[in-house]
Amino acid sequence: MREVIVLEHTPAAGLSGFTEVLNARMTMAPWRRIHVPDGGPLPGDLDTVAGLIVMGGAMSSVDPTAHAWMPPELELLRRAVAEDVPVLGVCLGAQLLATALGGEVTTRTVPQVGFLALHQTDEVHGDEVLAGWPDGAPALFVHEDQITTLPPEAMALLTGGDGVPAWRVGDAWAVQFHPEVTPDQLRSWVEGGLLDALLERSGVEVEELLAEADRRGRFTVPQGRALVGRFLDGPVRVRVNG
Repeated sequence: MREVIVLEHTPAAGLSGFTEVLNARMTMAPWRRIHVPDGGPLPGDLDTVAGLIVMGGAMSSVDPTAHAWMPPELELLRRAVAEDVPVLGVCLGAQLLATALGGEVTTRTVPQVGFLALHQTDEVHGDEVLAGWPDGAPALFVHEDQITTLPPEAMALLTGGDGVPAWRVGDAWAVQFHPEVTPDQLRSWVEGGLLDALLERSGVEVEELLAEADRRGRFTVPQGRALVGRFLDGPVRVRVNG
């Protein structure tokens, strides 16, 4: 049976709200996690892979040669796209996907932290993963690097902020925001000091950010779960049944 592979770069930036969605579809496609920086072996034969979910992380992808594990992961992403394996990249995962496919990632002058409203582009209509995103619905952004040049043939699917928050190439989707993060996950980042530098440089007040996450959570968490659900029920299911 083909399985969904989750590429994790740091345990703190794990699946969070995505976990129960993946667990609910275990009979369709089991899933397993690979912690890439620890040297977890990447899949060689992609015929056994139903889909890839590439998670976030605090490390920068601007210079992928600075991390020994990044070039092999970039090659895996290139092969996956070439072989029509469904891919969903989140934050750092989106940046790695862009780099693998010929896009450009640069470091922002000021980190982007907070909730931003996202709006559909004309190209999103009919897209099986992002067309379901409610027009104008907010999403959480926590990042310092961003994609400044999309890969060739990439289509922007959502707009918001000063970058491209969601785009697609073939059966690969990328989101710069964090649809997986629950209010509890965000609080754990703050309490663990993982966001101290970003918060200070962005000028965002911690308590205001957490209060907004709590207030919006009953909308943002289901939206994030629905997004990954559409990825699994659409392109991943097609590959499993193909």
